[in-house]
Amino acid sequence: MKHVVGSVVALLALFTLSSCIEKNYFLGNSLIPTNQEIDIKTASFDIPVDLRMSDSLQTSIASSVTVGAIRTHTFGLFRSEGALTITPGTDTVRWGNNPTVRHIYLALARDTTIYFDASQAFIPQGMHVYQLNQPLDSTFCLNNSLTPADYDPTDLLAGNVPYMGEDVFYLDLKDAFANKFFNLSDASLDSAELMIKALHGLYITCDDPEETLEGGRLNVLDLSSSGLCLMFDYSDIDGSRKSSTAYFKLGEKQCVNICTSGSDRLVTDDPVETIYVEGLCGIKPHISATRLREAIDVWAKQNSIPLDRMIVVKAAFDFPFEYSGDRTQFDNWSDNLFPCQRVRNSNGLPSYNPLEEITDGNLENGELDRMNLTYKSNASAFLQALIRKNPADLTEEDDLWIMPTVGISDSSSGATYYYSDYFYYHQDILNGTGAERHPVLRLTYTILQ
Repeated sequence: MKHVVGSVVALLALFTLSSCIEKNYFLGNSLIPTNQEIDIKTASFDIPVDLRMSDSLQTSIASSVTVGAIRTHTFGLFRSEGALTITPGTDTVRWGNNPTVRHIYLALARDTTIYFDASQAFIPQGMHVYQLNQPLDSTFCLNNSLTPADYDPTDLLAGNVPYMGEDVFYLDLKDAFANKFFNLSDASLDSAELMIKALHGLYITCDDPEETLEGGRLNVLDLSSSGLCLMFDYSDIDGSRKSSTAYFKLGEKQCVNICTSGSDRLVTDDPVETIYVEGLCGIKPHISATRLREAIDVWAKQNSIPLDRMIVVKAAFDFPFEYSGDRTQFDNWSDNLFPCQRVRNSNGLPSYNPLEEITDGNLENGELDRMNLTYKSNASAFLQALIRKNPADLTEEDDLWIMPTVGISDSSSGATYYYSDYFYYHQDILNGTGAERHPVLRLTYTILQ
């Protein structure tokens, strides 16, 4: 995958100093009452993994939409389209008398491109622009919030100039669309909210790669550096014709990516050979909390472990993979994979939130480990809570989704906040449940006496 991302690699040199003093870790052990001794034990469990589509993913990103399509043999066709608002670019817009359009166009700035082969960096892509049928607001925030029925099927483009991957590109719009601006009331021209109610917004799509070919490109557009430009003529108060230009902002109030994936054909209850991970709304490893608790209950019964007195010292999910020998293998892989839970907010909208363990810098954060060929993520607090819960009370919100995650630093507070990655598109191929190196839960625990 090619995208502009800054990275810093810290190299730590570890030195071990020897000592001639023999350490006796059992010194004084006889002074501790036997009922207060702490006995640390370990265990490993096969993880009950299935593969599901991570649908209803939040894909609303401030001032950014992704438009494009990528087709691969393994995952099929992934497509992303963008819906965005149009709002006034200045405090006051006035058309004068008898306005007529000279030129109306979109100026779109590229932030990042994502592709899996260098030959796809500058391929021509046919773009299309449509007008939404309803106002776009903050409730439209999921990857499936809109369908083709939500926009007018008439293409607003005045020509078929393909996008070639350049930093800034221009899409000429039909003059008829400019007339809708001329018909707006002065109040709508001065108010973002009223303009959204009147014009609703735009929906931008891209042609798919040819059906028989692999390839394609995703284009992340920086809407803060983009805009709609309307150049027009009008009659002044004395009747003379003059020219002017009006500018409008794109996506300032709301924008959302609408994406679909063909990886739904990989859905399975038991991925014996291979576990697939596709970014954004694609397929993900899923762990049922109910099935995981059942596996722990069986283990506890077989080993006479009282779960009500078991303390989880450490628990980590280990998802291994193999190295093919191709040094470019990991170019398209996720930097991090971490357990997330699908919960609903107060408005009933779902979101995928990483477990709180990801915020502890001393714990495994699901980083791509090229040396040990695995993704390992800590879930100690989650597992402790799981064994304390009544199995009958477990719901789908207790389930885990293994997803790409990102950390975003707040410059004002210095804090780092973690989210499921709804910006970059990745593809990972991990070992299945039947592989020699298969996914396991590694548990360290003790029993309270």
